[in-house]
Amino acid sequence: MNAQKVVLDNHIRLLMEPLNEVPSVCIGLWVCTGSRDELPEENGLTHFIEHMLFKGTSHRGALEIAKEIDKIGGVLNAFTGREYTCFYTKVLRSHMEKGFEILSDIFFNSLFREEDIERERGVILQEIKMVEDTPDEYVHELFYRDLWGGDPLGAPISGTLETVSRFTREDILGYFESHYLSSRLILAVAGNIEPEAVVAMGKQYFGSGRLNGARAPKIEPAETFSGFYPHTRELEQLHVCWGGKGCSRTDKERYPLYALSTYLGGGMSSRLFQEVREKRGLVYSIYSYANFFRHEGIFAITWSAQENRFTEIVDIVKGEIDRTRRQGLTEKDLREIKEQMKGNLLLSLEGTNSRMNKLATDEIYFGRFVPIDEVVANVDAMTLGDLDEVLEKYVDPERFCMTTLGPQVVDGEPAEGS
Repeated sequence: MNAQKVVLDNHIRLLMEPLNEVPSVCIGLWVCTGSRDELPEENGLTHFIEHMLFKGTSHRGALEIAKEIDKIGGVLNAFTGREYTCFYTKVLRSHMEKGFEILSDIFFNSLFREEDIERERGVILQEIKMVEDTPDEYVHELFYRDLWGGDPLGAPISGTLETVSRFTREDILGYFESHYLSSRLILAVAGNIEPEAVVAMGKQYFGSGRLNGARAPKIEPAETFSGFYPHTRELEQLHVCWGGKGCSRTDKERYPLYALSTYLGGGMSSRLFQEVREKRGLVYSIYSYANFFRHEGIFAITWSAQENRFTEIVDIVKGEIDRTRRQGLTEKDLREIKEQMKGNLLLSLEGTNSRMNKLATDEIYFGRFVPIDEVVANVDAMTLGDLDEVLEKYVDPERFCMTTLGPQVVDGEPAEGS
């Protein structure tokens, strides 16, 4: 683990991890701006800008951008999250400078032409409708809204049909100029690299001082809400997401909370999968998950099933949580969970994409590179008492928020005749 960090003169943080056994290099340009930075009327602007940076610059059209990456066998893509945005390219080592140059071009020289904005608006509106037409995905978006109330953390990353339809070119340019600042930029590079060459390219293509160093405004923790939130739609199945507040990305409780999620619903051998699917055949899929953000997190359980099985599944889930609380886990359970967590972690970090992602997210949340050995040590250090504590603190159905999407459900019960 020989990760390195250099801060350029214009405050951009350049992070590097040489992996000389691979032929590729993954370069990520991260912006510490995500959908939770938006005001309600701005919801979706960050995601809209992500799309627009691929639509043409003063040097290249959209087709030329795509062709230049395709002809060297590379990948150019991006994603928007709630707390950051990433633009990245993966290329062979011999084409690393081309990767730097194209990322620099789309970030600094995109034109945001009116005709491109209108065309891409249609694409994004279709993307929003596609999510809404995918109930097992859309229920999570609704769950975020219900759990976080009106806080931007709960708003949909892509925005809504209403907000996206209203954005003007001035809205997009104003948001870009006020949020995409050098102090919020991270360059993360992992792969077959020589750090000296990466620093030189970083300075050449991203060392411009024209982006100021203003710091992002402080974001307060979001308040969570409990209760029952049915969203009625004519569907064959009832889709359910049931959970509540978890710990933050930097809290050490994240390890036992993730471990508990692994035990309850983290795979085919998990308690919920075995009890609900394998023993009773009530669902195709049921799982739990823990997501972590800067100040807060989520623990949730989700499934889809016929609506007349709703109460039965809820009772089984409650029963498994109660059983875990009464009986606890065994040392054997804990050993197996630790091995599963470590295996998932190490296998997930085999590629340059994931190593690049880790470089950037470590910097965003911890301000430093967190060695894998340190993560493994934290997993190994977990005790049964740690799991008991997070179980009491975060896994309480009485304090959960339940979101349902599908046939009508009233007060936690399926409606008669639904």
